[in-house]
Amino acid sequence: MLGVLISATGWLAPEGLVQRVAAWIRGLPAERLESIMRSPVRRAVLDGIFWQMPRHLDRRRAAAVNASIRWRVTGRRDGGEDVYDLVLADGRAHVIRRGGETTPRLTITIDGAEFLRVAIGSSNPVNAYLNGKLALRGDVMQAARLTMLFRIPSPSKPATASPPPGV
Repeated sequence: MLGVLISATGWLAPEGLVQRVAAWIRGLPAERLESIMRSPVRRAVLDGIFWQMPRHLDRRRAAAVNASIRWRVTGRRDGGEDVYDLVLADGRAHVIRRGGETTPRLTITIDGAEFLRVAIGSSNPVNAYLNGKLALRGDVMQAARLTMLFRIPSPSKPATASPPPGV
């Protein structure tokens, strides 16, 4: 599904496509979203989002940030989780799938469907935390800073009736 967002060579999707995919996902019923995040498509969805993160980083705000944030995305069909480390250094970001070798400053644990809602702007990460849908371990202040470092697709865009081309 979202595998079109990035190829094995690292191609980044145009901003318009990212907005259209986000709008389409916002229109999905909760059951469908949860079904997608428990299907084989899950990895392509997560990879697409994580590999897009560096593109959505506000480099000016992240200029003085040096941290590693581990994302533990739960809710796989096999009961496992997917792990991604987001490494921020001097206004740049990169992602390491399956986690890196360093100890992260912050670990965020979140269900796959809720992660997708947060990533597209349908769910507020602070509310997700307060409602027990997102857990933090480590430097909680880093989590507060993290929300200011990324441009998240706008939830004000209307959902499309059909998926974007290639999805």
